[in-house]
Amino acid sequence: MEKSLPVFVKINDYKEVLNIVDVMKQKLKETTQTLDKIKQLKSEEDKELQEWEKNVSEISRRLAFIDSAFFENE
Repeated sequence: MEKSLPVFVKINDYKEVLNIVDVMKQKLKETTQTLDKIKQLKSEEDKELQEWEKNVSEISRRLAFIDSAFFENE
């Protein structure tokens, strides 16, 4: 087993590392917020597409009814 020895770091380097870590945390937070917004927009888009699909299906059903009504008498 190796014995752990203390690690010495210059105080300026330590502060720089802390700053970098803080920046990374902030960027991660921003990224998480962006992903949440994208998920929300996608959910809204999916609902809208379902509504469009429902409308197209209803139009198709009505056209089929009209088509059969016109050609049934021939």
